[in-house]
Amino acid sequence: MGQVTKLIPHQLGAVEAKTRLCSFVGSMMREYPDQVHQLEMKVAGNELQVRFSAYGFEYDWMVSVSDDSVALTGKFPESANPYRSKIEKTVVGKVEDVLVGTLRIYRAA
Repeated sequence: MGQVTKLIPHQLGAVEAKTRLCSFVGSMMREYPDQVHQLEMKVAGNELQVRFSAYGFEYDWMVSVSDDSVALTGKFPESANPYRSKIEKTVVGKVEDVLVGTLRIYRAA
């Protein structure tokens, strides 16, 4: 298994950061219907487990939210290792955008 680990600082507090991340994960299949499939999210306290398929690969991300940071740990198959830097850049970039408010999140009305 390949793995990506990243700590992302924020200034939102744990509750707001978790709310934004849950909204983003919930919107992933609507926002990226050609890329994201079989999305599952489990929430326990301030931890989220997010599993999904994209481009034929299975991904498993653990997200731990604290008052001033989000710890991401993503696991993916060895066959996706050639795309590791793109995976890291894309996922970390989206999470950073969510936490600073530059990524528009579509919420159900």
